[in-house]
Amino acid sequence: MADGNEYNMFIEKDKGSPVEIVYPTEGTPFVVGPNAIFKAAPNPNAARLFQSFCFTPEAQQLIIDVGGLRSLHPQVKEHAGRKLVKDIKWLKDDPAGVEKSAEEIKARYTKIFGV
Repeated sequence: MADGNEYNMFIEKDKGSPVEIVYPTEGTPFVVGPNAIFKAAPNPNAARLFQSFCFTPEAQQLIIDVGGLRSLHPQVKEHAGRKLVKDIKWLKDDPAGVEKSAEEIKARYTKIFGV
C-alpha cells in the first residue's frame, strides 16, 4: 500500500487482522487530510468554530483513538505499540516537481499496482 491508508491498517491490526505496517527505510510519504471552510458556507461562524475545535488536543486525540489517524499536535498520545511520528523518516514534498511529473507518476503507479 502506498496511498496514505495507514489508519485503516491500524484499525485492522487492532481487530486482529493478519497485517503488519512497514515503513520504507528511504522514507514514507506524509499524507494530510485537508480541512477547510467553503467560501459560501451558509453558517460561516459555526464553520469557523468547528474548524477551531478540529485542532484542539481533544479533537486530535479523538482522530487517533477512534479514526486511527496521525496527529502532529504536541499534546496527543499515540496508541501503545505504534511507531511514533517522530521515529518515522518522512519523504520531502516537492509539489512543483510532482505537478510537472503528474502523468509519469500516474503511469508508474498504474504499472506497479495494476490499476
